[in-house]
Amino acid sequence: EPQGELQGEPQGELQASPTATYLHHQNAWSILLKTILLLKESGNSALQSDNIHLAATRYDKAIRYCSLAFLQYTPGNLDFISNHQSEMYQNAEHETNWTPLLKAFITIRLNLSMTLLKPQIADRKGATEQATLSLDQLKPFTAAKGTVLTSTNLSSSRPEPDKTYDEAKELQAKSYFRLGTAQNAGGDFSAAMHSFEKCAQSMRDFGREPEPVVARRLADAKRCAKRKKRNRRSS
Repeated sequence: EPQGELQGEPQGELQASPTATYLHHQNAWSILLKTILLLKESGNSALQSDNIHLAATRYDKAIRYCSLAFLQYTPGNLDFISNHQSEMYQNAEHETNWTPLLKAFITIRLNLSMTLLKPQIADRKGATEQATLSLDQLKPFTAAKGTVLTSTNLSSSRPEPDKTYDEAKELQAKSYFRLGTAQNAGGDFSAAMHSFEKCAQSMRDFGREPEPVVARRLADAKRCAKRKKRNRRSS
């Protein structure tokens, strides 16, 4: 009688089909995104209720879940993450696909940056860090309309829908606004001026005039910078 392989006995571990693996990965990404969005909404609700510390905790937890996909660490047997990290490594450790998960990650960073500046926390360093990290994540998508930067030093590019550029530029404007607000609160008025100017430029880049609050914050930073300069001279 035929034996072993010819008889249909399993030889080693069974391998999942490419289709099954793809569906498994898609389901895993979907679950991760849903978890993150639930934490984000919980943070938003806490913020609206003026429960500032709870909001910061929820946003921070959401960021830690996002970090599973976007930050370098050993993923163990989570191959859907290790494959993604390998792709990011080839693109200067940047995500170069404009996905709902990446957009959620950036908006949560910006929400946390705003929350950290509330008087109950007043963590200007943390607020600055979150805004700066958001700007770095947006870098591949904001260089030029119709392209996204790629390769190990982001020196190459590939075609990308114009809509991606507009959405990324809008988030870039918000990131510069958060960064300028944190810098202004920390007394770095020159840096704040630069950030508010960049915020205004980012808004113009996707066809929108800067909001009045941007001009007010820029004028305030300029006044504070002049006052600081006068005080230094008189001391």
